[in-house]
This record gives sequence, C-alpha cells and structure tokens, in this order.
Amino acid sequence: MTQEELQKTLETIGKYITVNGDLVLNKQVENEIGNVEDGGIGIQNIYQTTKPKVAKPKKQAERKLNDKPMTLKYFKHGNNGVLMKQRKRVHQVFRMWSRWGWVDEHTTIADFDAFFEGEPKHCNITWTGSNTTILTILLQNLLDQPYIERQTGCTAKSLVKNQFGKTANSDRTRLDDISEERIKLTLFVLDPKNHDLIFQSSDDLSEKQDIQDAALMEIFAAKLRSTKGI
Repeated sequence: MTQEELQKTLETIGKYITVNGDLVLNKQVENEIGNVEDGGIGIQNIYQTTKPKVAKPKKQAERKLNDKPMTLKYFKHGNNGVLMKQRKRVHQVFRMWSRWGWVDEHTTIADFDAFFEGEPKHCNITWTGSNTTILTILLQNLLDQPYIERQTGCTAKSLVKNQFGKTANSDRTRLDDISEERIKLTLFVLDPKNHDLIFQSSDDLSEKQDIQDAALMEIFAAKLRSTKGI
C-alpha cells in the first residue's frame, strides 16, 4: 500500500468515528426496506460501541505463614494427670537450663512451656549457652526420644534457626564432657519412664533447687551404673 492509499484509508475510517469514540460501520445492502428505490443500493448504519478493556488488578501474593513446627511436641493434653506430671518435668528442666546458663534469665515458665507444645510459634527463648553445638545436639537427642511426638519438617536444624535464630552446628568435637552429661540429664528428667523422680513446684527456693539438682544427678548416676551392669 502506497502512502497515498494509506492516507485515504485513514481519512475514510475517520469519518465513522463519533465524538464519543463509538465506531460506526457502514454496509451496503440490496433490496432492503428503506432503500431509495427497488433494486437500489442503500446505506444501513450499524453502531458498535467499543469499550476499552479494563485491566484486572493483579492479586497480591499472600505471604505464606511459616507453618513448620517451631517447638517440640511433648505435652499430652488428653490426660490432665499425665499433663500435670509432664509440666513438672519441664519446669525442672527449665530450672536446670537457667542454672546452667543455657537460657536467658528473663525467660519465663510460660515461654518455656510453650516450647514443648508443638506449635508453629516463637517462644521468646534466647539461647545463652557457650555455643550452638550444645543446642543442636541437645535438640537432635530430644527429637530421637519416644516421648517427643514426630512432626513433619521438625528438625534440630530448623528449630535452631527458626526458634532460636542461630546456625546449627553438630560438630561433637566442640561438645565438652559437662555439657554432654547435662544433655543426658535433660533427657532423663523428661522421660516419663523414670517414675522415681520427685519434682517440686516452680516457685521453690534456690536452696531447695540445689538439693533437687544434686539428687537428680545422683539418681541419674545410679541409673547409668545399673544400666552398665546389665
């Protein structure tokens, strides 16, 4: 198409555009009512309104909530008697971890309890142990225990990162003998099979807690000796 032909085409199209932006299409029809004469050719106006397409607003991607477990599933809520004993064990562990400097001094019993509920929530517990190797190996051992319910996606690595904001490290060469013994004592206290343990309430005096810790260590040591003798 030459430039002259293109210009004529555009001028022709322009005649059929109304002020409102409607497009008027003309077509030739024969033998139709309204023709100038029978057999003649008349013009029939057909109006077609073209509406601009409205762009649909893009849906904003919803932020996916972190539904991965961030806590250990230890508590059994179906039995109040069992739950009460479990809480006493957890409170004993809380006192031990606090005394060992593993958790921040501002950590509350409620925060510590929440860490054993198995919920995807942050418990406001700050790890203050000497290194993250202790924390990583501690959690690895806890997750291997039969009294901790299995949860999909719940690993020591994910707990260290999502709950405590640390980088997991399972290098056992960095684990000293004292920390290893304390990890074993933690597992021992939480184990419901150890029925000979007597736990005190969470508001006991520190002097009584000293006696309690010493007694637990003695019971734990005796347990180890009896196990080795089998």
